[in-house]
Amino acid sequence: MGGYDFTDNLVTLTRFRSPTEATLALARLEDKGIDASLDGDAAATSLGHLGADLVGASLLVRQGDYRRAKEILADLEEDEDDTDEPDDYDADDWSGEDWADDDDPYEEYSEEPALTPPLVRAWRAAVIGIIFLPMNLYSWWLILKYELWLPESGSANSRWRFYATVAFNLIGILFFWSLLRL
Repeated sequence: MGGYDFTDNLVTLTRFRSPTEATLALARLEDKGIDASLDGDAAATSLGHLGADLVGASLLVRQGDYRRAKEILADLEEDEDDTDEPDDYDADDWSGEDWADDDDPYEEYSEEPALTPPLVRAWRAAVIGIIFLPMNLYSWWLILKYELWLPESGSANSRWRFYATVAFNLIGILFFWSLLRL
C-alpha cells in the first residue's frame, strides 16, 4: 500500500500534574533509548498557579515505543515505592532523644508570640510617629515605662537606637508643633 510508517506517530504516554515529574520521566525514557518529548510543560510551569487539574504536562512517545515506555515507567514507579523506606529501618532507633544534636541552632517552636524588646518597639513607633502623633506619644510612653535611658548590660551596640528614637520623637514633636502654629 503506502510507505507510511505508523511508528513515527506520537501518542500520549501519560499526563503529569507537575512539569518536574514529567521531566524526570522524560529523562528516564531517554536514558533507556526511547525518544520522547513533553507537551504543555511550559504552560504548566507558567500557569501552575491555576491548579494542577487545569494545566499539566503530557509525555509523548512514538507509537512503536509505547509498550516499552509504559514498562519503563511502571518499573520507575516500583523503584520509587521500594526506596521510600529502607529495609533496615527501625523506629526504635529514633524514639529516644539520643539522636538530638546539642548544638542545634534552631529554637523549639512555641505557640507563644516572640516579644519584641521595648527599645525596638519604641524605635519603630518613633519612626512612624514623625507623621502620626499617637505613635510618637506611644514611643515616649515606652521610653518612660521601661526606663530605656538606663544602659542595659551587653547592649552597647543598641544605644544608637535609643538616641535615634529620641531624635525621631523630637522631630515628630517639632513637626506637630509647627502644624499647630499655622
